[in-house]
Amino acid sequence: MRLYHFLLGLVLVAWLAGAAVCFAAQGQGDADARPVYRFGLISLNHPLVIYQQYIPFLDTVSQGKAWRLELCVERRYADVVRRLAEGSLDVALLAGVTYLQAKSVADIEALAGVRGLEGKLEIRALIVARNTDSRIMCLDDLRGKKFAFGSEDSTASYHMPRDFLEKNGIPLAALGSWAHLPSHDAVARAVLRGEYDAGALGEPLVQRYLAQGLKVLGYTPYFPGFLIVARRAVPAEVRENLRTVLLGLDMHAPETAAASRQWSPVIQHGFGAVDASMYDTFQSLLRQHQPRVAP
Repeated sequence: MRLYHFLLGLVLVAWLAGAAVCFAAQGQGDADARPVYRFGLISLNHPLVIYQQYIPFLDTVSQGKAWRLELCVERRYADVVRRLAEGSLDVALLAGVTYLQAKSVADIEALAGVRGLEGKLEIRALIVARNTDSRIMCLDDLRGKKFAFGSEDSTASYHMPRDFLEKNGIPLAALGSWAHLPSHDAVARAVLRGEYDAGALGEPLVQRYLAQGLKVLGYTPYFPGFLIVARRAVPAEVRENLRTVLLGLDMHAPETAAASRQWSPVIQHGFGAVDASMYDTFQSLLRQHQPRVAP
């Protein structure tokens, strides 16, 4: 156990230094000769939490297959996009805007969409503030206040909330100040601590923070949510096998329901067949907001 915590400590140091962190699924040691494909995602919260939430998912998906998946956690969406383009990631969990960015530089295929809280392939973003802050009771009260977005490449904690605020008469210039924080969790914690007056969070990740002292000022319209993609260089039979596994998960089956309680809230509601063209709706946001794709 001490060795386990020591190794996880080294992982955290590497992640804070900006290096990618990769984990083999539990029980998959060097003796496992199956081909390995790297599954990449960004750390929407603490990297060790990501490890705890996604390794059980990869265990379920890889069980009994002729291949296995290795989890690789990146700090920024730009790094996931870059690694897909250069071929050092094979499969990835992306959001809408980042899917368009990745598709422009990498030969990828959308395998499955991720279902949101209501079982649809859509999610919402929320504008939140502290329950105890009586100065902020509605969106208009955000004028002159300090606001926190997530990553500048994030669909749910930057692009959609920014667009929503602008359409409700709150452009960035109306805020007192604003900043990008590295993750949804970082936004929630910073608002709860009073470092920012309000912030933007994606619906799948915000639920536990609502019980810790956040209130909702507004919900964006629904928009296409997360999706899982694979490089076309991954053998076609592996891509089709993975797609079949994802779409075949019955989240109401007792065994799957029990296993999914350990998974990230982002993927706890299952997967569905995805029409990749619905993500074209984010093209206008990319043009308007001009996010950075590379360092």
